[in-house]
Amino acid sequence: MSITNLEMAQATIEIFGGFICLMLAAIIIMNGHERKSWKLLKWMFFATSGILFSEACAYIFRGNTDTISLFMTQSSNFVVFFLNIVLISFFMHYMYYLLEEKGVLPNRIYKKIVRICIGMSSIILVTNLFTKWMYYFDEVNYYHRNTGWYVYTILNLICILTCSAMCIQYRKSLKKTMLAALLLYAFTPVIAILLQAHFYGLSITNIGILIALFLMLLAYLKEWSKTQERRERNSFEMIFLFVIMTISMSASIISCIVSIERISAKNSENTSMLIAHVVNDGIKNEFLRPIVVAETMANDNSLKEYMKISGEDSPEIVKDEVSAYLDSIKNGFGYQMVFAVCDASRAYYTYDGISKYVDIEKDEHDIWYKAFLEEGKHYDLDVDTDEANQWELSVFVNTEITDENGNFLGICGVGVEMTRLQELLKKYEDDYNVKIDLIDQEGLIQIDSDAKRIENEYIDNSYLQKVGSNEFYYEEGSKSSRMTKYMEELDWYLVVEDCSPDKINAIEITTSSIIIFLIGLMMMGIVFFIISIRERKASKELMERRKISITDDMTGIFNRRAYDEDCMKIVETNSVSRMTLIMMDVNGLKSVNDTYGHMAGDELLIGAAKCIQTAMGEYGKVYRTGGDEFVALLECTKPQLQDMLETFEHIISGWKGTYQCELSISKGIVVGKEHAGQTFDEMKKLADKLMYEDKNEYYRRTGKERRKI
Repeated sequence: MSITNLEMAQATIEIFGGFICLMLAAIIIMNGHERKSWKLLKWMFFATSGILFSEACAYIFRGNTDTISLFMTQSSNFVVFFLNIVLISFFMHYMYYLLEEKGVLPNRIYKKIVRICIGMSSIILVTNLFTKWMYYFDEVNYYHRNTGWYVYTILNLICILTCSAMCIQYRKSLKKTMLAALLLYAFTPVIAILLQAHFYGLSITNIGILIALFLMLLAYLKEWSKTQERRERNSFEMIFLFVIMTISMSASIISCIVSIERISAKNSENTSMLIAHVVNDGIKNEFLRPIVVAETMANDNSLKEYMKISGEDSPEIVKDEVSAYLDSIKNGFGYQMVFAVCDASRAYYTYDGISKYVDIEKDEHDIWYKAFLEEGKHYDLDVDTDEANQWELSVFVNTEITDENGNFLGICGVGVEMTRLQELLKKYEDDYNVKIDLIDQEGLIQIDSDAKRIENEYIDNSYLQKVGSNEFYYEEGSKSSRMTKYMEELDWYLVVEDCSPDKINAIEITTSSIIIFLIGLMMMGIVFFIISIRERKASKELMERRKISITDDMTGIFNRRAYDEDCMKIVETNSVSRMTLIMMDVNGLKSVNDTYGHMAGDELLIGAAKCIQTAMGEYGKVYRTGGDEFVALLECTKPQLQDMLETFEHIISGWKGTYQCELSISKGIVVGKEHAGQTFDEMKKLADKLMYEDKNEYYRRTGKERRKI
């Protein structure tokens, strides 16, 4: 998540305001004012500059999850809230000193009320370091206010209103200009706080303080200019003030540009990589089903027997049986093409019978068969036209069929219409403004949303030797960024080109910052409204992307990626001893898939996930880490663990599905406190071992053969 230009405008205004506050404090110091009120006004400017600089820093670093950004964002927000308390205290004492200098002794009840509220606000702020009751940061380092924020804000409002009441009570002792400045200084932040309570977006409160300080400046300059010395030097000081303001504004803009350009590349990479992971997971899941279906067919004993008869006797003998079998697969899973080829007879079976006889020497459309034999793979993907369906372009999942001795019997598989895959790619491209291609080792495009490019155009493959299967390889160009990953399941490379990475244009920022500064107050309300909507939308979109990337599509629980990330956090935070690790495996999934079909297997997995989530979700997180593998990371006491396991067994025993009435899950449990000397990896291995021991006991107890499960 990168900072937007409008958010950058907020940061620019605050940095500029911070420089102005420092300038005003410096002018007071240079003029050697001895009165307590002016000295305290100087510290008010210093505190305000700290608030504005810290708030700008929080905007610049938020949305990034590296260590420096986390520290800068969270510490900056703490400083903002702390200095707000300090500033209120300064304002209250400033008014006391100002009235005392006028010969008035204010009622001390005002000071007591303010001190009580400041004390309570301080307690809330310090407590938030441990409880997150006032505000918190989500996993992508975005600030969110919590219930305590409203209490903190109400206390600050009480302080400001108390100071205003004191100002009104002793108004006769103050000059009208100063009285107006003090009241405006108090009520401008009040209005801003009320707006802030309803709108997320820009820091309206701190902008309100900045505006109020400018009003204080006017009163300060008017009183300052009435001395004889000021009458003689008034023109010089005004010119000096203008020059300092111009220099400060320029410095603030330059500072913003330097900061943004320093983090822009990292922000762009983070956003692009997140999109690439979402695309990778979506495409992987789209291909997982046809691959599983093809492998299920290849392991079906009846199909193997048909292939033997076709080769030894005659292809015609089993034509009707094979066609009926393939038709059931076609209707059950909705694939346009389902086929099987007997190697001995070279008969090409479809759901309509024998479509043809494969001739790898004379028929150019049968080259795929020869290539499959030469490659010696268990399965592969092949982009080709479907002769049986009006030569429609499809992706065929070809899987070898072997007998019990490993002898090659033929090939079976399914064909996925290219248009179906193109629709998926087009959806991602429209949603994320990216360009997606699947290419082979030579760089030849295998799948693209534009059919004209498929197997007709190449993408530069000179860098593919740098690309692995574990993580995306990132390259940044002048106008786009490219992420590439080897998809081992497909033996293809996924190339995702981010067509509009969120880069910051220095000239654009400079121009918009100057314009916003010049039109300032007039445009502030519009900017606040736009930013509040923009921030909510951007935050929601990022959270949705993040949720998709760590959620298992089939079961709705966390996926392997989420599990790996949480394991890293546990090790980094040294919280292994607090964890209870439970590894689980669904018993009998392969048997269900072979007997009732893939839909029954899916139902079993979904049922297992629901049972695990229902029983264990209260104490931590549950994940699907593989086909039929689940893991739970929990924090619970031993009695809670015992009750939870009893509940788990009760839920499982009562589960019933449409295809299967029985659900059994093997598990291995390791309690961190009982293995204090072990690393987290050792705990995982132990849990895995205990889970397999439980699975073996299940086979022994039920008498089922493990090779069929």
